[in-house]
Amino acid sequence: MKTPTSAVIWLFVLAACSCPVAAQSTPSEVTVSANDPRVELIGRYDGRDLAHPRFGYPGSGFTVRFSGTALNAEIISESDEAALTVVLDHDSPELRLLEKGSNDVALASNLPSGPHTVEVYKRTETWQGIVTLQRLRLPASGDMLQPPALPRRKLMFIGDSVTCGAGIENTPECKADPQRPANDAYNAYGMLLGRRLDAQSHLVCYGGRGLERDYRGFGEADGVVNAPQFYRLAIASDDAKGRVPWDSSRWQPDAIIVSLGTNDFNLQKTKPLDEKRWVGQYVAFVRALKKEYRHSFILLTEGAIVTNPLLRQMVQETVAKVHDSKVKYVAAQHYPGLPCDAHPTRLEHVKIADDLEPVLRQTLGW
Repeated sequence: MKTPTSAVIWLFVLAACSCPVAAQSTPSEVTVSANDPRVELIGRYDGRDLAHPRFGYPGSGFTVRFSGTALNAEIISESDEAALTVVLDHDSPELRLLEKGSNDVALASNLPSGPHTVEVYKRTETWQGIVTLQRLRLPASGDMLQPPALPRRKLMFIGDSVTCGAGIENTPECKADPQRPANDAYNAYGMLLGRRLDAQSHLVCYGGRGLERDYRGFGEADGVVNAPQFYRLAIASDDAKGRVPWDSSRWQPDAIIVSLGTNDFNLQKTKPLDEKRWVGQYVAFVRALKKEYRHSFILLTEGAIVTNPLLRQMVQETVAKVHDSKVKYVAAQHYPGLPCDAHPTRLEHVKIADDLEPVLRQTLGW
């Protein structure tokens, strides 16, 4: 059978042509969505869009396990003040600064082959900027693994800037350094206790805020959220439109440690608190906590800064009036911080954790 003339022509052309044959392209990296089940979100977060979770409270973030030589995260920051702490393979924590807008954050690089674990924590406070996880990227040769199991034990810490870890990285002169934010939630006493006791730690805190009023004397009537308002939020904001509720049924702590009063007492000399009213509000707050967290122990302490014995007395009065075997008072030690800033130092946060650890172990049987 004769070959058709047109076929002969095409065979001749193909034989004579030295044109390269296009190779099938292979992706250089793998992209992983934030709502991938292998991405474990930690702390409180805005989960209305799980493909783009938002984090406000310090200590919130995510953890993943992967095989590969590198891992990057695409993160949007609402400010130039937000920062992260990254822990690779349980090694020393590392700082990652963020800029306002989109950030390509190198979480790990130049790694040996094999499985690796990365933990990412928001280092800074809500008012210093909300951050949003967009996606993760790793080389094409890598792969995501099942996330590490989170501890079953749970601790919640409700408080102000001390609980958030403000001032931990202060220089001796308290001089601001944009390359080294003074806030460091990872080394705050609540996070330290979580690591010591093998427990998850939720830092539900906001700098400058109190029980009844903030450090300026503003309260709920002034549109300012203090602890009885922000403890119910995943994203705290004085702007009602910016507030995101938190569903307490999603995360029930074994114990809640409440450290409030420092900012309520800030104007004590010029605008003293009404003791009866303040104690009444604290009693109502504790009872609200008891209603939402029925099985939790609640420990009240006055914090490390205020030395006025009246605050200790008022906290003790609150415990007495609540009259519940699962509500206890824990005396705080005074830690002076630095001459230029009363916030406890890194070493003093270790001492605060030292003070609370035996109390928690005894209370919870840990």
